Amino acid sequence: MKAVLLLLLVLLAVPGGSPFVRWVLGKVPGENPGEGLEAAGRWIGYLERTLILALLLSGNPAGVGFVFAGKAIARFSERKQVEYYLLGTFASFTWATVLALLYLALP
Repeated sequence: MKAVLLLLLVLLAVPGGSPFVRWVLGKVPGENPGEGLEAAGRWIGYLERTLILALLLSGNPAGVGFVFAGKAIARFSERKQVEYYLLGTFASFTWATVLALLYLALP
């Protein structure tokens, strides 16, 4: 039973996180940085949520810093892009963290 719940959690966390992140980013006034960046960001989000979920569920929360450090390598020249990028990152981290904590709270 718990294996089925874990599979559902992974499906909810990885592809299911995108609507949540889009919703959060939709609250930001202005235009998105562009389709190319948005598509790349979607895949980065899938990967980051997978990593965060795996790290939290395996009892290695410090590894989440590795994910964030990897994303910090990216540099943008415009402030709007930085804010958009960071907001998406934090929304994605929040989604995966909450789902992992809910799963860990199960009996």
